[in-house]
Amino acid sequence: MQNTENTIYFNFSYFALQLLGKGLYSNHWTAIAELVANGLDAQAESVKIYINMIDKKYSSIEIFDNGNGMNYHELAEKYVLIGKDKREDDEISDEIKQQLMGRKGIGKLAALYLSNKYFLVTKKKNEPETAWCLDASMVKNSDIPHLDRCDVSDINIECSNEWNNLKKGTMIKLTNVDLTNFGAKTLEGFKARLADFYLTDSLAGSIEVCVIDREGQDICFEKVEKSIAFKNFYAFYNNSDIPFEKKLSSGVRISASVDVVSEKLRPVVVADPSNFKVSGKKKFLKPDGTYTEKELEYCMIGWIGIHTSIKKEEAEKNDPDYLKNKAYRPNQLRLYVRKKLAVENFLDYVKNTQAFSNYIEGEISFDILDDNELGDIATSNRQGFVEDDERVILLIEILKPIINYLIRSRVKIAAQISEEIDLYYTEQEQKLQREKEKAEEKRKEEENKRIKAEEEKRREEQRREEAENHLEAEKNRADALDFNLTSERKRNSFLVDTLDEGQIDFAKRLHMLKINSTTISKTITKNIMKLQRGKFTEDDAWACLKRISYLNSRMQAVLAYSPLANFNTKEEYTTGDVLVFIEEYCKNILGKNEDIDIIIKKMDGVECITRFVPQDIVVVIENITSNSKKHFSRTLTIDMKADNENIIIDFIDDGNGVDPKIKNFDELFEFGKGYTSTGSGIGLYHVKDIIENKMKGKVSVASVPGEGFTLQVRLKK
Repeated sequence: MQNTENTIYFNFSYFALQLLGKGLYSNHWTAIAELVANGLDAQAESVKIYINMIDKKYSSIEIFDNGNGMNYHELAEKYVLIGKDKREDDEISDEIKQQLMGRKGIGKLAALYLSNKYFLVTKKKNEPETAWCLDASMVKNSDIPHLDRCDVSDINIECSNEWNNLKKGTMIKLTNVDLTNFGAKTLEGFKARLADFYLTDSLAGSIEVCVIDREGQDICFEKVEKSIAFKNFYAFYNNSDIPFEKKLSSGVRISASVDVVSEKLRPVVVADPSNFKVSGKKKFLKPDGTYTEKELEYCMIGWIGIHTSIKKEEAEKNDPDYLKNKAYRPNQLRLYVRKKLAVENFLDYVKNTQAFSNYIEGEISFDILDDNELGDIATSNRQGFVEDDERVILLIEILKPIINYLIRSRVKIAAQISEEIDLYYTEQEQKLQREKEKAEEKRKEEENKRIKAEEEKRREEQRREEAENHLEAEKNRADALDFNLTSERKRNSFLVDTLDEGQIDFAKRLHMLKINSTTISKTITKNIMKLQRGKFTEDDAWACLKRISYLNSRMQAVLAYSPLANFNTKEEYTTGDVLVFIEEYCKNILGKNEDIDIIIKKMDGVECITRFVPQDIVVVIENITSNSKKHFSRTLTIDMKADNENIIIDFIDDGNGVDPKIKNFDELFEFGKGYTSTGSGIGLYHVKDIIENKMKGKVSVASVPGEGFTLQVRLKK
């Protein structure tokens, strides 16, 4: 405008433009979204955003569209005029005016928020392409802003292939954009936030983005799409024409302190939109303070949901698309006017402080907030509305019943989950109580078994004592007979001459054989009677064989005694050093055997004074010696020593050891299991029975195939 004598026009300086740009936008993404909106308002079917941030400090951004473009007249009369209301442009049809996102003509200032130097390239259909530059990097604050024509070839357009393919449109190239603080997470959030700036499902045009952050990366545009975790919503409201309900899950999981409760699927609640009043007609206050002559229609359209959780790790269990980081917050109620984001989170206006209110997410439209007939109620930064305006208050009243319904639904399921958790712990306590009662019953049962076992043990000891007393009485009678015989000899010189010591010793041995033979006879008779009555079982057969085998071994032990052995030859229990007995027996009897060498090793000062049956010890030694010879042993070493608690007796031979096929050495001690062609499977059974049951010791096997055999005996001191 040219000043006259009567009229002086205001001009904007660079300083004023920069102040406006900085005040209108709070971040880079809002400014970029504003430039995209300009392209959509130009009736573009496609808007593309290219960001080169290889050098983050000096990044470049290219935003271009295939809209109507601008010629010189439109640039000079419209673009550079700050504050021109596009909806008052007579060259635009009423239909398009109703669709325009912008109103005040200040969106172009977003470029100055991002960069001090940018290029504008534009072309209209069937008109030549022109290029312009606004360079505020080397100007004074008081200088007047201006566009300088430039040559397109002097502009380094990185997306030249895509731009050249367009017959019409506009490109804004921003240079030296500082993106120093923007990382991978921020960019991921940027794409989601950019999608949130528009109702992309309702836009006539598409928005695409390409971000280059490393050398050699191909230029590839991706469509901007919303990243909404619909499958994480528990309750949902929708009155739009788009069936968002189809994106919901039939059931969701809600985290709880008990796994079985957390894994339970909860049916999603979908509200009936007819239960809520969201539209109507009324007169509104105009900028001049009067009301409209006729009632204007208003309608809130969109969807609102309440999440199961806003914790990322919990929400992702329902929907992996749940995005939440420092650059993007999903739990917002986004308000759109004319398909463009007007308020990032309208929940701040509703001021609902109920539990779960921050779980709300939604996208709603209320175009009456920017009606052409009514005043502009946008705040100075263009990112909100005056809170006490009647239209804002009306929207709050419309939303309150819907939000309360969603929150009540979430509170109700939370209460149900709490009851299920309490029930779970109650059931667990009852289960523990039942287990305690069962354990107590088992303990009592075990205690009764133990008492019965002890009683049986006492009875067995009593029977053994009675048997020992009987044997002692028999011995006393034999001694008395011996004494009477000696007395008779004194009276009868013939008998004295005919009974020498050898015959007397032989008589004692015959007595021991008689006792064992008598016991075998009784065992056979008892089992024959069982057999005749049909009560003779397989277990009886094995028990009979075990008993006869043991008695036979004892008889063999008696026959093995030699007058050369220097030990007590009593038939039953005697008291003495069992180690001395083993040593003397091996030297005086086994030492006579030329098939195997017996080596005795005995620790100095070690003795084992105990009550034992000599025949039983002989049974042990003879069986071990027999097994060693069967396995081709040349030497049997008997190592006798002691530790703090036990007398240790190791029988070690140099034979071929245990058969490698035997994995469990306990099988060697089972009655009737033989592992050689000449073995009966009886010997080691008797050894274990004597050591563990009679002498209360322990016996075990330590053997390596091909490296000999060791039988380990441990007797308590």
